[in-house]
Amino acid sequence: MDSLLRSGIPFEIAGLAYFVFYLLMQSRRNAARFSGRTKILTLVAAIALVAAVPLGYGDKPLAIVGMLGLAALALISTVLDRRAAP
Repeated sequence: MDSLLRSGIPFEIAGLAYFVFYLLMQSRRNAARFSGRTKILTLVAAIALVAAVPLGYGDKPLAIVGMLGLAALALISTVLDRRAAP
């Protein structure tokens, strides 16, 4: 399990999931539901998580905290947008 986390593969899979979520946000049906802040945070979090493998961030604790912090900010922003929806 430790080698899997060090490789960064779980972060890359989470980044791909965030990117799919970003694409769903961009659809015509959901475009008005999410703010620009949420869309940008989700895209930045997706890029940061996917970059974990080629940049070797899987074994750097500060990088892991940063990636997970961005992912948490995007998730919190999404929840706040859902509460503010009409």
